[in-house]
Amino acid sequence: MGFHCEEARSTILFDLDGTLLPMDMKEFERAYFGGLCRAIPEMAPQELMKAVWNGVKAMAQNDGSRTNREAFAQSYQQAGYDYYGNEERYLEYYRTDFQKCAAVCPVTDVSREIVHTLQGKGYQVAIATNPIFPRIATWSRLAWLGLSAGEFPLVTTFENSHFAKPNPRYYLEVCEKLGVRPEDCMMVGNDVEEDGCAAALGMEVLLVKDWMLNTKNLPVDSFQTGTLAELLDWAKSLPLCKEK
Repeated sequence: MGFHCEEARSTILFDLDGTLLPMDMKEFERAYFGGLCRAIPEMAPQELMKAVWNGVKAMAQNDGSRTNREAFAQSYQQAGYDYYGNEERYLEYYRTDFQKCAAVCPVTDVSREIVHTLQGKGYQVAIATNPIFPRIATWSRLAWLGLSAGEFPLVTTFENSHFAKPNPRYYLEVCEKLGVRPEDCMMVGNDVEEDGCAAALGMEVLLVKDWMLNTKNLPVDSFQTGTLAELLDWAKSLPLCKEK
């Protein structure tokens, strides 16, 4: 059981939520929206949640003509809200009460050790988390793991991305930014649809099953699966990265 590929491709992409960052998504959403509703009290909770989820949908449908931040803001505008006029209030929430969401993420040293083990062996490691959050929210979630954005050549956020999972063009944009081909990459995630779709581009996909998501009950037979602890064992077993 666990991961058994004897070699890794030279670039390894990691999802964040539910992969490197352990979390029960429903618990996290409750904590997240509870804090956000307190930060934006003039909007009724259900109204605010609907606006946010419509913004997420707009980012998932982004055609690449704008950043995900712009797609999110336009969705708000269409619903009669001014995101740009209130953006600083959202960012202040991420700087403050959002940090309490770390309490629902059972973090250990394993994720940081996986990343540093791979980097120490010469692999290029990037964070390919679904870019539906602002930079400050994504950098914060890395910090909960004891990692910093500066340790990676790329961390996808809604400011620097023009597509979102499960659109395969998201992964193509990641490859373009890193200067690699999809077949040079491994994608490590926990969502069978959102991360598994990278396989269609030629990426090798590894699925972490501790917090696996498979809302459409898609087959997983073609993917290697294992726990986060087994992923660390795999990383330790790998040889030094060959030249790209």
